[in-house]
Amino acid sequence: MSGVILTLLIVVPAAALLLRRARRRETAARAAKVDSDETLTRLTGELAHEVKNPLSTIKVNLKLTREALEGIDFREAQKLALDRCQHSLSGAKRKITIIEKETDRLEQIVDGFLCYVKRPDLQLATMDLNELVGDMVDFYLPQACSHLLTLRHSLAGEPLVCRVDAGALKQVLLNLLINAQQAMEAGGELMVRTHRRSGKAVVEISDTGRGIPAEKLPTLFRPYHSSRSGGTGLGLATAKKIVESHGGTISVHSEPGKGSQFTIELPLAGFESVSSEVSA
Repeated sequence: MSGVILTLLIVVPAAALLLRRARRRETAARAAKVDSDETLTRLTGELAHEVKNPLSTIKVNLKLTREALEGIDFREAQKLALDRCQHSLSGAKRKITIIEKETDRLEQIVDGFLCYVKRPDLQLATMDLNELVGDMVDFYLPQACSHLLTLRHSLAGEPLVCRVDAGALKQVLLNLLINAQQAMEAGGELMVRTHRRSGKAVVEISDTGRGIPAEKLPTLFRPYHSSRSGGTGLGLATAKKIVESHGGTISVHSEPGKGSQFTIELPLAGFESVSSEVSA
C-alpha cells in the first residue's frame, strides 16, 4: 500500500508538471502564430500600399498614351501634315518610358518583398571577416570614386574568423555602402572599419552625409520605413534579417548634419549561437 502511495506522490506531481509544460508550449505556439499572422497581415497591407502607387502611374500613362495615339490622323500624315503626328508620337514615347520605369519599380518592390519574407537558407562557411570586407571595399571603390567619395578602410590586425554566408553578408555590406553613398550627394568620406570586441567581430560603416532624423531611427529597420524617397523600404529590413540569422546584431547611430554609423556585430567562430531558423 505504501508503495502505491509513494508511486502516486511521484507520478501525480510529475504528470501535473508535464501538463503545465504542454499548456505553456501550446500557449506559446498559439501566441507565435497570432504574432506571425499579424506580421503577415501588416506586411501584405504595406506591400499593397507600395504597389498601388506605381500601378496608378502606369494606369494614367497608359490612358494618356492611348489618347495620344488615337489623336493621330493618319490621313493627315499622308497629306504631309507630319508635325502634329510626330508631336503625338513623341508624347506617347515619353509616356511609354515612364511606364517602363514604373514597371521596373514594381518589379523591385515585389522582388524585395519575396526576398524579405523568404526563410534564410544560409550556406555557412568559416572565413576571416577581414578578407570578406576587404573584397567589398575593393569592389565598391570605383563606384565610390565616381560619386566623389573618399573610401577609407581600417581592418583588424588579427583574423576575425566567423561562420558566415559570404554572399548574404556581401549583400548586407553593399546595401549599407549604397545607403551611405546616397546620403552624400555632394561627395564626402566613407569609412569601413573592422575590429574585435568581447567575442564578436565588429564591422562599422560610417559616412559624413546628412544624417538621419531622430524620429526615424526607431523604425529604420522595419519593412517599408525607408529614410529616403524612391527606396523600396526593404533594404535595411532585409539586412537586419540576414545579420540576425547569423546570430548577430545591426545598429545605427546618427545625427542630422553629422552623418551616420552602422555597426554589425557577428559572433566569432566558437562563440556563435546561430538562429534556429538556419539549419546546419
